[in-house]
Amino acid sequence: MLAPTYRPRAAYDIESAVIYIGVILDSPQAARTWYETLVAKVDLLCEFPDLGRRFDDERLSTSGMQTYLVGSYRLFYSYGEDGLTVWRVVHASQDIDDYALVDLAD
Repeated sequence: MLAPTYRPRAAYDIESAVIYIGVILDSPQAARTWYETLVAKVDLLCEFPDLGRRFDDERLSTSGMQTYLVGSYRLFYSYGEDGLTVWRVVHASQDIDDYALVDLAD
């Protein structure tokens, strides 16, 4: 089983989603449930990394990503011998461009 690693932008995405659901939508239980579901899905992907769909968009320069839907959020990840890397977690209604998937320094 692969070990997960969360890139800084993915951690920020997750924190933002939890705050939005829990505080803005005033639903702390829904935020907790969403977070627990996300962690469970990442664990599932660590065990079966090919469950996600390959994310190739000819308009973007990024390649080799996989995507997996967790509720109304898209999880972008890659995997290899070193483990599974979660790059972003974005709402499905958001547009994805090159900048959305660029790697930022830790």
